[in-house]
Amino acid sequence: MRYRIESDYRLASDLLPVEAFDRFYESLDEAIAIAIEGVDDPEEQEVRVVCAETGAVVWRSTVTEFG
Repeated sequence: MRYRIESDYRLASDLLPVEAFDRFYESLDEAIAIAIEGVDDPEEQEVRVVCAETGAVVWRSTVTEFG
């Protein structure tokens, strides 16, 4: 599976290039680690990891449940 990162917030990091948030990842763990770096407060500023094949949200940074 391939994963992409999305958010309603601007994704940016002092440690990562902006391109890190626009690519696909083969590893869910890697996508989550990159996603967390993309926002200042992942518990308040939701960032999601989405399965590229199905469009399903497979992880989100907030406590809101996903399906």
